[in-house]
Amino acid sequence: MKSVAIIGTGLSGLSLAHHLPPLNITFFEKSWKPGGRISTRKHEQNKFDHGAHYLSIDHGVLGLTDFLEKKDAIKKVDALYTPNFSKNSKKEIKSILIGTQGIETIPMNIHRSLHYKTNFSTKITSIKREKNSYFLHSEDNQFGPFDMVFSCIPFEQAIPLFQEHIDLNNYPKPTFSSIWTVMLGFDKRLGTDLQYGYYLNEKISFFMNQNFKHEQFDQENWVFNMRSDWTDKHYQIESYVLEDFVANEVKKIFDSDARPIFKKSHRWKYANTKKSLRELIGKSFIESVDHKLYILGDWCEGPAMQDAWLAGKKLAKHIKEFSLKAY
Repeated sequence: MKSVAIIGTGLSGLSLAHHLPPLNITFFEKSWKPGGRISTRKHEQNKFDHGAHYLSIDHGVLGLTDFLEKKDAIKKVDALYTPNFSKNSKKEIKSILIGTQGIETIPMNIHRSLHYKTNFSTKITSIKREKNSYFLHSEDNQFGPFDMVFSCIPFEQAIPLFQEHIDLNNYPKPTFSSIWTVMLGFDKRLGTDLQYGYYLNEKISFFMNQNFKHEQFDQENWVFNMRSDWTDKHYQIESYVLEDFVANEVKKIFDSDARPIFKKSHRWKYANTKKSLRELIGKSFIESVDHKLYILGDWCEGPAMQDAWLAGKKLAKHIKEFSLKAY
């Protein structure tokens, strides 16, 4: 059975592993849990979905919703939403898909069902070829040999691992936008019946209440995404300054005297894909000339969760139809 390494346990890597035929797969993950940007931050009894927020009902990827429902990873909820708060857009009820126990339930349940060996807290620093096999290196260990290696991490992070083996100058560089995310817990309700929406003002692009997604908390929990252009200008802002700034902005917008009693922020460097690889060159992955090394991720297809799933599915189809037949 072919020995395969998958670097990264975000949704593209999990999708790839799910759609591939039975192989001897080993995951490598620099974090202590799977999921990447599909992440839920816990603080005492509170939860904040601070990366991906939800999955659209009409995401358009055949079979994905049914699959996630079978894994008990998602549930459908109705939320009061506005497409543009700053322009007083009409409020409406919209059905969305969220994680059953936070958005991280999606990658956690998929990863658990795959039953593949995973090296958590292991950052791969280099890939070396010996004869017809490849070895992965971290700061402390060597892993291998592997017949095939798949990178399912942001493009910028894949470059130093693969530039010795793939001429990446032949490929255009996908572009990304960065986003600061701020998590705030208030001592009482903010005074709005909205559960989520877009364009809170010229600085905050997205806001979502966490209480309706999880169990009811003693405090009012919200997640706010800063606009990407604002993030670019304030990329190095101190977290405590940003958190106080957003708390004050929100209180003014909702005319609220709620007091923030929990504040946390996280900067997502590769939050959204501006131009995907498919848009740039019509390809959904990058491969080596020996068809043993592959680079993919959500950036191959687009910025959403379903794009990550689709990227893994497309590459698995390619592998099954072409590459594995050669061995």
